[in-house]
Formats: sequence, structure tokens, C-alpha cells
Amino acid sequence: MSCYMICPNCGKETIGRYATDNDLCGECSSDTDKLSDEKLQEQLDTAKKALTEIASSRQEIYRGGTLVGLELTEDAKIAFEALAAIGGNK
Repeated sequence: MSCYMICPNCGKETIGRYATDNDLCGECSSDTDKLSDEKLQEQLDTAKKALTEIASSRQEIYRGGTLVGLELTEDAKIAFEALAAIGGNK
């Protein structure tokens, strides 16, 4: 069953199968998909940046009041694993 619909975004009239009042036309829905992809990529990049900063945190190790080395904090280890899971550069 086909029916007429009006895209709420651009106002274009189209024929759509099982269309509802909130459905977008083909042109507007593909634009929305592109914007969604860009927003998701931006969020992923932000998460990678934050995880990279956490993964680089070190804890100083002292023995007898002398600095003898640095080791990753527990948070850094978790962030490092998370970066590896999402394909970060760490």
C-alpha cells in the first residue's frame, strides 16, 4: 500500500510505502545519515584523545626517597586496553 507523504524537513511531497508523518524523504534521510556519521566520528575522536591522555599517565616509584622509575597507573592500563579495542594509536 502506497500513500502520499510530506517530508517534515524539506516539505517535498513523495509517495512512500508504509510512510508515517515523521518519515523523511530519501534526500533528507541520506543527509541525516551523513551528519550522524560525522557526529559519531567526532565523538570517537574525542574519546580517543581522552583515552590517549589517560593512557600516558605514569606513577613515580620511589625507594629510599630516590626516584627509581615510572610505571603505568591502573587507569592508564585500562585506557590503553580500551584504545586497543577501538583501534587507537596506542
